[in-house]
Amino acid sequence: MPLALALHGQAFALSTDRDQPLDVRAQTNSSTFGTANVSVFTGNVRMIQGSLKAGGDEARISEIEVAGADGNGRRLVLTGAPATLEQLMDGGGKVTARASTIDYRSDTGIAELTGDVIVVQEGRSEFRGPRMTYNTNTGAMEGGSQAAGSEVHMTFKPKPRVAEKKPADSKP
Repeated sequence: MPLALALHGQAFALSTDRDQPLDVRAQTNSSTFGTANVSVFTGNVRMIQGSLKAGGDEARISEIEVAGADGNGRRLVLTGAPATLEQLMDGGGKVTARASTIDYRSDTGIAELTGDVIVVQEGRSEFRGPRMTYNTNTGAMEGGSQAAGSEVHMTFKPKPRVAEKKPADSKP
C-alpha cells in the first residue's frame, strides 16, 4: 500500500504563482503550434514563475484541453540528473524537490515525481523514495510502490514548543 498523508500545517504551493508569467531559458528550443502546441527546451533549462524555480536537462511544455472548463491547461515534464524544483508555500516556508522526472499538470495541480525522489518541506518534513505524487492544491503526498525492494522514508520535524509564560509576580 502506498504511503499517503496530508502534512501538518499548511503545505500548499504559493497560490499567486499561477497568475505569473512562466519564464523559460535553455540552450535550445523547438516548438510546434497548431493542433498540438508543444515546446521542448534542452540544455541547462531554467524556469521561473513567481516564487517557483525549476531546472533540469530538458523541459517539455504542452497545452492540454481541460474537459468542462474554459481555456487550456499546461503539462510540464522536466527531466534531469536531477530535475529540481523549489517553491514558497502559502503557509510559509519553502518546498524543494529533486527527481529524475517531474511531471506537472496545471489543471489538476498534481505533480508526479519519479526516480530518486527527495522532497523537503522546510521545517515540516522530508520524503525520500522512488516515486511520489504531490498535490500542490492540498499539500497531500503519496509515494512508494508494491515492487520488491521499494521503500519510502519520511522524517517529520518536531513542532516548536511554545514557552510557558510565568506570572509577573513570580520569581525565578
